[in-house]
Amino acid sequence: MIGKETRKESYEEIKPKRLTKYRQIIEILGNKEMTAREVEDEMCNRRYSKYFDMNHVRPRLTELANQYYELMECGTKEDYVTKRKVTVYRRTTEVEKMMLENANHYTID
Repeated sequence: MIGKETRKESYEEIKPKRLTKYRQIIEILGNKEMTAREVEDEMCNRRYSKYFDMNHVRPRLTELANQYYELMECGTKEDYVTKRKVTVYRRTTEVEKMMLENANHYTID
């Protein structure tokens, strides 16, 4: 029981920061296509992040894509640091967002 309470307190503490991070990511992406590393690089350049940490953006990109449909995976690209293929994100259009939201309301038998 205590564990649940402390987790909830921690979650409530970071909620406002998460919303700010969402806005910053959406602003940075604009009409560009970017990887998580590119977004985090830009967050550091704009001083939205005090230090470089991919964990600042990766979970937020996933949430913005899978829960809120604000972003969409649009391809892959070789990461310039790891030399591995990584996901590229872009903002969804209003039509795409509406289609994604509606697609989750229908079940296929």
